[in-house]
Amino acid sequence: MAISNNRMHPLKYLLLVLCFILVTSLQAALSLKPSDWFKNNELEELKAFNAATQAEEGEAVALIEQGKTKLENGSRRSAERIFKKVTKKYPTTIAAGESLYLRGKIKMANAQWIKAFDLLQIIIEEHPEYPKFDQVIAAQFECATVVMEGARSRLFGIIPTFKQETQSILQFERIVRNAPYGDYAPLALMNIALVAQKLKQTELSIDALDRLINFYPQSTLAPDAYFNLAETFADLVQSYEHDQGATRKSISYYEDFIALFPQSDNIGIVEARLTEMENSLALSRLHLGDFYYRYRNNNTAALVFYNEAITIAPQSDAAAEATLRIARIEEGIRPAKGARLLRTLLFAN
Repeated sequence: MAISNNRMHPLKYLLLVLCFILVTSLQAALSLKPSDWFKNNELEELKAFNAATQAEEGEAVALIEQGKTKLENGSRRSAERIFKKVTKKYPTTIAAGESLYLRGKIKMANAQWIKAFDLLQIIIEEHPEYPKFDQVIAAQFECATVVMEGARSRLFGIIPTFKQETQSILQFERIVRNAPYGDYAPLALMNIALVAQKLKQTELSIDALDRLINFYPQSTLAPDAYFNLAETFADLVQSYEHDQGATRKSISYYEDFIALFPQSDNIGIVEARLTEMENSLALSRLHLGDFYYRYRNNNTAALVFYNEAITIAPQSDAAAEATLRIARIEEGIRPAKGARLLRTLLFAN
């Protein structure tokens, strides 16, 4: 008689424990805020370890005030040198975050957009508790937008460099990661799509729009994202004979737009584009049916495609032609070939 053993095998138990530890670690690691990677007591210990002394804080604040005075008097270079000194000499002070922010603003004023963005990014990564987080994200978005629009950074604040639209894509991606729940995230994704489309990077554009509608369905940009996705796939359709996968996806997004945003001002345009795509797909089904009817003598397959053409766009010319083909098959009329086909074409009328 077999003895039932309900005890868990030691190896299975060990694997279960390891999985639990791994999942717990991943949950912490997936947090976008560095301060969330530690338990409360660990975070306090880390802060205490990295905290500047009161004297250092005072010296850093005094330098910040000196820099602001220089800035107010129009001396950007002198102000930036002072702020840079704060960052270098007192990196763990609260004032260090402010010095980076002010340096970033100076770079923006000098049209050094990429350098400005990078300085602001240091705040996000090294000073997560900086109180002006929203202003930092807004400034980063401004930098990325200006770069996207073709503005050129200036070397040494004077010499214009080349356009760097590709760089704006990376910057917008950073913004989405920095503040995924902020107001700028869907805007950043839309801008990624627009730049990618301009640079003929279709897959990247589709990916950005897809993330926008999936992660931010309540955004005011969602209707535009659906429309742009549908248009992007429609543009991929070279003819009724090719890219039918793109045609179906385009139809799907147009249908989603109509269902989700029936009050949109673009509803008429979308309905017209949907009809156009449906007609294209129906025509492709008609020609596939003709292939099996005329060249493979396979009426069963032909009927499947003819019926698909009618179902997809019942009011289209393709549907009317498909209906005639079905009637011929049901009447037992064989397709015209060779000389017979030529006579049919010459004396059709």
